[in-house]
Amino acid sequence: MTTPAAPSDPNSPEIPSSFEDQVKQIWERNGGFIYLLLGIIALGAIGKGGYEYFTVQKELRVEQDYAACTAADMLKAFADSHRGHPLAGLAELRAADMAYGAGNYGEAATEYGQALPDLTVAPLIARAKLGMAVSQAQSGKVSDGEAGLRQILGDESQLKPVRCEAAYQLAVLEVSQGRPGEVRALSDRVMQLDPSSPFSERIISLRSSLPDPTVSLGIPGAPAAAH
Repeated sequence: MTTPAAPSDPNSPEIPSSFEDQVKQIWERNGGFIYLLLGIIALGAIGKGGYEYFTVQKELRVEQDYAACTAADMLKAFADSHRGHPLAGLAELRAADMAYGAGNYGEAATEYGQALPDLTVAPLIARAKLGMAVSQAQSGKVSDGEAGLRQILGDESQLKPVRCEAAYQLAVLEVSQGRPGEVRALSDRVMQLDPSSPFSERIISLRSSLPDPTVSLGIPGAPAAAH
């Protein structure tokens, strides 16, 4: 007698499908969503690449515009139209240098001051501060210039060459104002900061060109002045 087939158990677990079948079922159920998700990712990648390309091209145009500036008025116009950009500060710094070279010290002081907010590199900031102080002194604002130079000289965060130049410019200012008494102290300060600085030689030369204070004061034992 033939044995009848055993009836199937409705509670027995189904035989699991293969991995390929599972992927196929997921794709059939969610294919539209997956295509949409891939499309969003692709658009995001394209958008990011396009934004980066636009940013690079814009920056190149700014740099080209800056390179084309050959006169002070062009540099000022560039700075006015690119406020906040590092090259705006550099353009004003160049314009200030041109004004100083032409003897327009008041204009130079203004330009140096306007360059400061747009400068981000420490040596350029120091250069603008130094230029502004010297220009102020040259334009008749002696007290402002002197205060600026003393601030730079006393600022230990500044580079030594900048502080040495500030000391030298301060010594020149003191002599021009008929106050040569501090030149010796300033020259000693420069020698302490950096004896190899070119401004150490300049300030020593300035110091040696001044009359000996012991002679002018008639200090006993001092050599007599030549007649």
